Amino acid sequence: SSSSSRHAPFCQSAEPTPPGPAAAAPAMKLAAAVVAVLVFRASGLAAKQDPCAGCNEDLAVKYQACARDHGNPCAERNEDGIVTDKPGEKKDVSCCLTKEKHDRCLQCASMDCQYATCHVNKRYYSERELVEDDKTKTKEAYQKFDDAAMKAAGWGL
Repeated sequence: SSSSSRHAPFCQSAEPTPPGPAAAAPAMKLAAAVVAVLVFRASGLAAKQDPCAGCNEDLAVKYQACARDHGNPCAERNEDGIVTDKPGEKKDVSCCLTKEKHDRCLQCASMDCQYATCHVNKRYYSERELVEDDKTKTKEAYQKFDDAAMKAAGWGL
């Protein structure tokens, strides 16, 4: 019996005792450090991402195809497939992301980027219209206009 009492402290009791606050402190410090590192990295990545990147004609064509096929692809449907104002399943998630990117690109195109503070495609979703406008501002176009104006003014060219 004396030998069993000698080994009793090394045996586990039926109910484990929970660790005290001192034992939890290193784990909490480690968790806080991991969270701090992740937040720091996420903020660094967010600073490097450009929300106006990829605003080109390919995106415009993709958006038009989505609009043709789905109307508003971000509209949510109920269980019966009817679009309602209540939460449900989006018509098309991929096209919804394309629509959101298109909307962001339209905002980017209208941004005032004085002093090269941002990199945007000012011609996004209006390339064709602006090309036609650019053709009226060439040296040849001005010469043609000047010749016609001078002739109309009686300069006799």
